[in-house]
Amino acid sequence: MTRKKLRIGFIGAGSIGSLFGGYLANIKSDIYELEVIFFCMKKHKEAINTRGLRIHKNQDVKEIKNMLAYENEKILEENLEKDYSFRFDYIFLTTKTYDIEKAVLQYKKLIDVSNWLVILQNGIGNEDIVSNYLSKSKLIRVVTSNGAFLESPGNLIHTGDGFTKIGFPFLGDINKNRAELEKANMDLKILKELLQLAGLETQIVKDINKESWEKVFVNVGINAFGALANLKNGQLLESKGLKHLMGEAIEEAVQVAKMKKIQLSDKDFITETYNIAKRTSENKNSMLQDILNGMTTEIDFINGRVLKYAKELGIKVPINELLTHLIKGLESSSI
Repeated sequence: MTRKKLRIGFIGAGSIGSLFGGYLANIKSDIYELEVIFFCMKKHKEAINTRGLRIHKNQDVKEIKNMLAYENEKILEENLEKDYSFRFDYIFLTTKTYDIEKAVLQYKKLIDVSNWLVILQNGIGNEDIVSNYLSKSKLIRVVTSNGAFLESPGNLIHTGDGFTKIGFPFLGDINKNRAELEKANMDLKILKELLQLAGLETQIVKDINKESWEKVFVNVGINAFGALANLKNGQLLESKGLKHLMGEAIEEAVQVAKMKKIQLSDKDFITETYNIAKRTSENKNSMLQDILNGMTTEIDFINGRVLKYAKELGIKVPINELLTHLIKGLESSSI
C-alpha cells in the first residue's frame, strides 16, 4: 500500500516546536510518510543536521534523525521558485508570541502555499494577529499542557506529559461550502491522528478559543508571580500572600473572559491552578526562565492581554496591570 506523503514544518522550533516536531518525525506508520522540517536557531540547526535530536524523558532518551533543519526560509523559497508544487501540508508557528508578526511576514511565501498554519503558542489573541496577514480559513489552533525545555542545541527535555487540544479558531466566521468543510474536518482529523501516533494524547474541540482562555488562566496565576519572586511553581503556594494574589489575578481574568462572552467550563480555575502548581512544584515556569536568561517574556499575551481586553471593556484589573508593568520593568532592567 502506498503511504500518504505529508510535509510538516515548524517555524521557530525551540522547546515546544522541537517536542512536537521530534515526536512527529519519530512516527513509524504504514499509512503516513512524513517529512519534518525545522526552522530554528543556527546552533540547534547544526546539532540536528549533524547528529539528530535527542528527547530526554525521565530515564528514556529518543534519538531522532529523520528531519531537516534550516536557519531561515531562504533555501526553501528557492525550491519554491523551481517547483511550484512545493508546499507544507501543516506548518506550525511555534515562536515566542512577541515574534508572531515578524515570523509570519518572514515566512509568508511558504505559509501562503501551505494548506494549514497551525498556531502552537502560549497566550490568547494570537490568531487575531495572524489573521491580519492570512485567511482565517487556513488557521488551526493548538493548546497543550505538555512541558519542554531545550537544555542545549539538539537536546530537549520533555518535562511533563499533558493534554493537547486542536480546533479551528474562526470556525463561525468562515464561509465554506459543504465540500470545503468536509475537507477541512478531514485535515483536522489527520492532524489529530498524527499527533496521537506521535504519542501526544490529542482531542478535537469545537471551541478552541475557550480552551486557550482556560489554559491562560493558569499562566495568569503562575508565570508572572514565579518570575517576579524567582520561585518555582510549588514554592509560590508556600506564601499565603502570593497564593491569595494568584487567585485575585485569575478572578480578574475570568471576569474579562465572561464579559467577552467566552463560554467557559464550570470549573474552579483558582483551585485548578493551585493543583497544577503543586503537580509541577519543581518547575521554573517559562517566564521565570526568560527573566533569568535576560530575554523578553510573553507577558503581553498573558496578563498583558487580560489588561488590554479589560481596557477595551472599560473595567479595572489592578493585579494584572501591576504584574504586567512589573514584568516589563524587569525586562528592561540589567537583571
